[in-house]
Amino acid sequence: MTDGERVGLVPSSLAKRGFKFTFEGVSEPCKTCKLRSACVDGLEMGRVYEVVEVNRKKRFPCPLHGEVVLTTLRKAHILVALPSGLIEGATMQYKGMECEDISCKNYPYCKPEGVVPGDKIKIVREVGPLSGCSKVVGFKIYEVEVR
Repeated sequence: MTDGERVGLVPSSLAKRGFKFTFEGVSEPCKTCKLRSACVDGLEMGRVYEVVEVNRKKRFPCPLHGEVVLTTLRKAHILVALPSGLIEGATMQYKGMECEDISCKNYPYCKPEGVVPGDKIKIVREVGPLSGCSKVVGFKIYEVEVR
């Protein structure tokens, strides 16, 4: 495991390398489960996680999903709209965008799931230009790591 990764349990039907999910909180059956510490404790509400490795040999019964398997998880990289000119490796505090137009094709980049204003982010790479909205002139889509 590398820095930022953790062990977690994921439903066996969903446990595939690259699978992403948003942690929505602890369900009722999880509150008394013996596996809670390996499964949901330590996950942050509203964050997007990605499966980076699956150990199919380690399977456990789950009162919610039937069966879970041992995985390695990390916070998923997020695509966000940011001002142009940022460079790979730069770290900054995420400010967010002032936009409520959920019908806009850029909305998922302007209000990305898994990152909130105030988060420390690291630029992983530039993905491409953002266009089609007067609010984002001069912005690009960047892949970021949330710290």
